[in-house]
Amino acid sequence: MSIKAKCPEFENHERWIIPYADMLTMLFALFVVLYALKQGGSTPTEVNKVVVASVADALNMPLPEIPIDRKVAPAQQGMGIFDNFKGDQLREPITQKFPSGAHRAKVIEAEMNRTRLLVEERLYGPNKNPEKGDKGLERIVSVEKTSTGFKLQLAARHFFESGEYQMRRGALKEMEQVSQILMELGRPIVIEGHTDNVPSAGQYSNWEISALRAASVAKYMIKTAGYPSTKIAIAGYADLHPVAQNTSEAGRGMNRRIEIHINYAQDNQSEEGQ
Repeated sequence: MSIKAKCPEFENHERWIIPYADMLTMLFALFVVLYALKQGGSTPTEVNKVVVASVADALNMPLPEIPIDRKVAPAQQGMGIFDNFKGDQLREPITQKFPSGAHRAKVIEAEMNRTRLLVEERLYGPNKNPEKGDKGLERIVSVEKTSTGFKLQLAARHFFESGEYQMRRGALKEMEQVSQILMELGRPIVIEGHTDNVPSAGQYSNWEISALRAASVAKYMIKTAGYPSTKIAIAGYADLHPVAQNTSEAGRGMNRRIEIHINYAQDNQSEEGQ
């Protein structure tokens, strides 16, 4: 008895044509919509407005949050696919990384010296080397090294009235220069407010005044100077961190200050030794 051989199953090698046809259909629909919008003329119709709004809404849907240790894009958080688009958004300056501890120290020293030079040139100009007998312009901003980087120390007596937290209008010119210098540096900053130990006689306590003054500086830098809000933090310390004795007016004047810290985080050295 003969056994019929089983016919091999037919394998379709043209399965690709189905998704290809779907793609062509969607492209055709897209071009029809674009053509219809173009034919609408310079004055958009109500239908055109709805279509454009729908497309814009779809393209600007929030992206999934990426863990901070996995981000490789700009540090400023985006809200849509067009964020950080060239010519549309503020492009953050490129900052140097630290492949080693020694290189980190050199970067800090170089950036601190450059910042000090810019402060001298833009705030004091020819008065930075006063002639004999001439006191020159009062030093209201100084640059000092810290354990984590360096800081700009601003004399509160110049920027704020006694007991007030809103910046004086006459001090905005200097604050604008300080903001521009820090913008060019492009690093995250912490703005700290400090007071002397004399209790406040006004509406706010020293704690509140120190924090509100730091917030006032941050608000100016963000809204007026365009400093990225994601790179600013504030703190108020009242009289807890004096730099001089509070037993004299001169010492209390030194303690009333705003400090802008540029901290060089150790996280940037994560690749050291690898």
